[in-house]
Amino acid sequence: MNRKLNVVQYNASLQKLASSFHSGNWYLDQFLRQNIALDENYGKTYVLLSQNNKCIIGYYNLSTGYLESVEENQVRKIGGAVHINCFALTEQYQGILQELSSEGMKIKFSDYFFVECLNRIREIQKEKVGFSFITLCSTMEGYHLYYRNGFNELDSDMHFSVEEAEIKCIPMYMAMDLEE
Repeated sequence: MNRKLNVVQYNASLQKLASSFHSGNWYLDQFLRQNIALDENYGKTYVLLSQNNKCIIGYYNLSTGYLESVEENQVRKIGGAVHINCFALTEQYQGILQELSSEGMKIKFSDYFFVECLNRIREIQKEKVGFSFITLCSTMEGYHLYYRNGFNELDSDMHFSVEEAEIKCIPMYMAMDLEE
């Protein structure tokens, strides 16, 4: 799954391209169109551009947080995390089969883009700041993408803070030392 994708950090000069981005999820589409996608206090947004740089194919937003456990009514921090606030592909790229693995597993375009996101997170861990987990809140539509790429639902004694828009989503995590 080593494919070079045209992924760059989102900036104001790319904002005009967001109006034509349609993932099928209103919240994810609006996030990219609003200034919060540019707000470094919220997170860093990266966009996958078409080869001619005229279209946003997908995007993700990363921030930091931590994972906690609750044991005997005590809340304990169990490790820092990079949180994937948003991950979206435009509708025409969703579900596109790229290849079959040697085990017969379907590898889709979304997997290539998600692996690029995970590689960026590994680079952040190696070069910038330490953390133990990657967290996200999945929609039902995105669940299988994350699951087949090593994410699990939170154990019953684990949690992290979620936003109001994530209440109906499924909290998931990946331990960095186990993901290799």
